[in-house]
This record gives sequence, structure tokens and C-alpha cells, in this order.
Amino acid sequence: MKVIPLLLAAFIGAVAGETCSGAQVDAVGFTSLDATIVTKIAYIADFTLSCSNGAKDVSLYAETIDGIVGIARSVDGVKYQVSWVEDVAYAVSGERPIKLYDEQGYAALRKAQRGNEDTSSVLPIATINLYHPGAYRGPWVQSETMAILAAIFIYYYALTQKNKLMA
Repeated sequence: MKVIPLLLAAFIGAVAGETCSGAQVDAVGFTSLDATIVTKIAYIADFTLSCSNGAKDVSLYAETIDGIVGIARSVDGVKYQVSWVEDVAYAVSGERPIKLYDEQGYAALRKAQRGNEDTSSVLPIATINLYHPGAYRGPWVQSETMAILAAIFIYYYALTQKNKLMA
């Protein structure tokens, strides 16, 4: 009868996932750069995670500007990807910190958020800084406006030259 609680504890430990200590992250980030035809800027960070304790298949969560999001893991369990979108109006250029949490850190973070406690005491296993250089929103002056101004200038120049010749 004492075997059932032992098996239950082993099952919960296996499902909860491994914890990563001494995390080393190698990341590459991508962002949308053209805001002339889209309404949201996409942020994507691809990274590999290596833990000093040798943990594999670590379930990760990320705290981004968009909130807490799940992280996709490749089949081999080595590569990870986190992504989110942000409205063009709020997407300023600069660094975007992405805090990575394992299962235990995520649980502690959620507990702190539910209790309206300070979340800065919950330390992430790693932080990625994703740089967004800013999005191109189009030229300051539209080409149609420039064409109209050029036509008005040419018409004015031609009219003044005609008046000088006629005088």
C-alpha cells in the first residue's frame, strides 16, 4: 500500500519536468522591420539552452512585454523558440528583455502575481535581450505630394518664363 504514494510522487516528478541550473543561452533574434503594410510587429527569438546539471527537455516559459508565454521546443529538445506580436504604435526601438523560467520558476512567478507580490524576487534561469531596430513606417512625405508640388513648381516656372518672353 505504501508503493502507490511512491509511484504517484515519481510520476508527478517526471511530469513536472527537470529544472535547469547554471543555464547558458545562445540566442538569435528576429523582428519585423516593415510597418507600412502590417499592423503588428513580430518578435521571434531562437535559442539553445545548455544546463550545467545536464537537464534535457526542460519545459520553459518566457516573460515578455506581451506577458507570460509558453516556449516551443524542438523535437530533439535542444532548440527553443519564443515569439509574440505587438501593435506598431507601441513597438519602439531598443532592447526587449525576455526572462526565461523553468517549471519551478514559472510556478513561483504565477504565485507572486496571484498574491499581488513583488515579482522581482523570482529570478529567471536566463535572460535574452532581443534588439528591435525600429520599423519603417514609410516616407515622411508621400510621393503623390512631391509630384503635385513638382507640377506646381514647373507650371509656375513655365508661366513666369512665358511672361518674360512676352514682355
